[in-house]
Amino acid sequence: MAIKSILTVQTDFTGEFPVSDQTVGLWRFNESVPDGNTMLLDASGNNRNFFVSGWSGTSASLVLGRLGRFFRQNIVNPTSERTHLVATNDGSFFSDLGEKIVVGGWINPTTYSIGQNFIPIFNTRHGPGQPIFYVSLYQGRLRLMLYNASGSLIYDQTETPSITLRNNGWYFIASIIEVNSKRVQNLVCDRSDGAIWQSPIRTFTGDLNQNCVANIVMGMLADTYYYAGGFDDWFYEKNSELTMEELISYFKSSILANGGDSTADVDALTEPGTVMLKATSGVYAQNGQLYTTAAACGLAGTGRVSVTSEYTAGVTAISLVETSTSDDLVSWTQWQSVGPSGELQSLNRAYIRYRITLTTQDTTRTPKLIEIQLHDIPKPPYERLGFARPVILDTTGAWEAVLENAFDIIVTSEVNGADILEFKLPFHDPKRESLDNEKQVQIVNDVYRIRTTTDEKTSDGRVITQVYAEAAFYDLSFSAAKEPMDFVAETPEAPMHYALLSTGWTLGNVTVSTRRTWQSTEKNALSILRATQNIHGGDLIFDSANRLVHLLTFGGTDSGALFCYRKNMKSIQRVVDTRSLITRLYAYGKDGMTFASINGNKEYVEDYSYSSEVRVATLDASSFSNPYQMLEFANMRLAQYSKPRISYVLSAMDLSVLTGYEHEAWNLGDIVTVDDKDLNLSVKTRVVRRQYNLQEPWKTVLELSTTLRELGDASAGWDKAADILSSADVLDRQEVKDLVPFNHLRNSRADDGITYWLNSGFDVDPNNGVSGDASFKADGVLGMTKSLSQTIYPASRRSYTFSAQIASENLQKGPNGQVGIEVMIEYEDGTTETRFIDLF
Repeated sequence: MAIKSILTVQTDFTGEFPVSDQTVGLWRFNESVPDGNTMLLDASGNNRNFFVSGWSGTSASLVLGRLGRFFRQNIVNPTSERTHLVATNDGSFFSDLGEKIVVGGWINPTTYSIGQNFIPIFNTRHGPGQPIFYVSLYQGRLRLMLYNASGSLIYDQTETPSITLRNNGWYFIASIIEVNSKRVQNLVCDRSDGAIWQSPIRTFTGDLNQNCVANIVMGMLADTYYYAGGFDDWFYEKNSELTMEELISYFKSSILANGGDSTADVDALTEPGTVMLKATSGVYAQNGQLYTTAAACGLAGTGRVSVTSEYTAGVTAISLVETSTSDDLVSWTQWQSVGPSGELQSLNRAYIRYRITLTTQDTTRTPKLIEIQLHDIPKPPYERLGFARPVILDTTGAWEAVLENAFDIIVTSEVNGADILEFKLPFHDPKRESLDNEKQVQIVNDVYRIRTTTDEKTSDGRVITQVYAEAAFYDLSFSAAKEPMDFVAETPEAPMHYALLSTGWTLGNVTVSTRRTWQSTEKNALSILRATQNIHGGDLIFDSANRLVHLLTFGGTDSGALFCYRKNMKSIQRVVDTRSLITRLYAYGKDGMTFASINGNKEYVEDYSYSSEVRVATLDASSFSNPYQMLEFANMRLAQYSKPRISYVLSAMDLSVLTGYEHEAWNLGDIVTVDDKDLNLSVKTRVVRRQYNLQEPWKTVLELSTTLRELGDASAGWDKAADILSSADVLDRQEVKDLVPFNHLRNSRADDGITYWLNSGFDVDPNNGVSGDASFKADGVLGMTKSLSQTIYPASRRSYTFSAQIASENLQKGPNGQVGIEVMIEYEDGTTETRFIDLF
């Protein structure tokens, strides 16, 4: 899969003029006021700042507009205000001009500037020394003048474009000056209607003043003539690579974007390279739509859009991604939502633009859009594993070589586990030179990366190259280091999204809905994803071609495929293993905590469904501080080990590669039927591991199991999960005794009914209290929230303790149910923070 285009920098979202290596100066005017030295910043990074002459006591201002702020001057009376801008030449502005210089930017003229004979825009005629160019308006028409080293005029042309400048209109103007070819071409564009005019290519004689040391002055000439109106995004490049076509493309694309527009509900300026909802007085808009500039499309295959963002699950979101395409940057298709996995639904045209909807349920928070990628996914050269061959990809993801002579091609893959490719190639094969380590190899829709190449001369004299490659998702283990992160009663989307940030991979479909409270201490994306699957359950599916990660409740189908002797099964082995059989499992959590108080005073769970023999083991759950989650974990663990582990290993043929047997297709994770009369065996089971021989599909080896196998050994997986799980602290009896209580809650035991509480759905039970006679009680209803709340005003302390005792008999949670304490903390500066303590 090749990346066709990426939008990730500020100019992609705002339409501002981009910086290049050839930019001498670029002035965006995005400040609200000049700095303490009355300077406006140069965005090129070259520190060529503008001094504002005539700032104080005039109408000069930095006004909100379409590209952030713009500089406005001399609106009241140009001849008396005399505001202008000066960039001091350090001697390098015009040295080493190269082949081409380009100057241009946006103007917002007033009637005064359109009607006068001589209105300076961007010039070098104020000295010191002799000038090189002078860009101006003459009676509202663009005029360019060029000078030689002696100060003589070598070019003077006033253009008569088809575009008429009007008061308060916005126009993009630019001049391309070819230094050695001695050619000039000018451009005028009208934002209001998208009109474009380019001059004929004109010529000049003589040589430009490449020894010019004059300053750049905007809006003034000879202390006599002044410009009235606005400037925005003015730039000057030397040794420029810009063409007239690129300047026109910039203009057409710039008017599409709104990330810098003061009237939009999105903001791409506050954090460069990031798009947020716009905040007004600290309050974010509830929703907003970003329109981007245009990017390259023109796909060779199908397209997929991936969006990298930061969001809070259930609160903030990138809620909608839409695309529109064009061949000329003028006529665009209707907006079309991308598919559920980012599939491009718009027509394949030369250019693409995006409309992204950002939303929040909490106006103190905002989602953040960081990057948009368009992936070009070529049609795979093979549609099935059977008889497929490895395809080497180049750095762009395009096909480089099909290895027709590869042999012993084996793909080994496991549910929630390994995925590797191994094959051999004759050493003297002409395509051997394409086998470089870290290159990508495509097998049907899967992508692998070459990790080892081994050249070997065998005992029979053959010289071969052996290749070992790992699935592309293994690269996620090399992601930038991740900081520890707490997830409080979150569904798996939250940790998976955190894991994939800045990896180039995107979250796909998630059908697992369990909520878990835990802390991730893993350092890379892949380990966080594995931990998430261990904790929440389900099947982790990596779509390497589309760089998507899914977590599905069940990552397969009931394929209907039948394996039986003399049909497609050569041999079969059934293994029944009771070596790790356990019927009684003790569990101990943080500080020796047990779940006895909620489990009939028993510190263990039991399951004698297979054996009546007491077989005891102890589970280290020291990372748990919530007895309810620890009990759930222990039962889940015991369910695995209270029964024999039954697996089947069979050598079988993939019949689906043969004409007429397509219905016999199966995939990793699918349910299949195995039938063998000699073994008195007829069972439905799942393909949990396959060793697929692409060259000889009849030599494929499958491992089947009636239970889902974790990565490696199941016990190791669960031990790792126990190490990283954490939850709300639950106090044991000794900790309660050690407390010196100071209860800020009033009527915490329901002695006075509901007094002091804000109640929604609770009653008082006068007969069943713990420390008193009464307690609060609620009967749960699916899809409904019931709550008790109280606001307290404690004195300042370093820490606080929340203590509660709950009765959980017959307590059952719905799919998204939560039982716990929600704490909203308001700080002295008015900011708030909400935390949820999960109790069940």
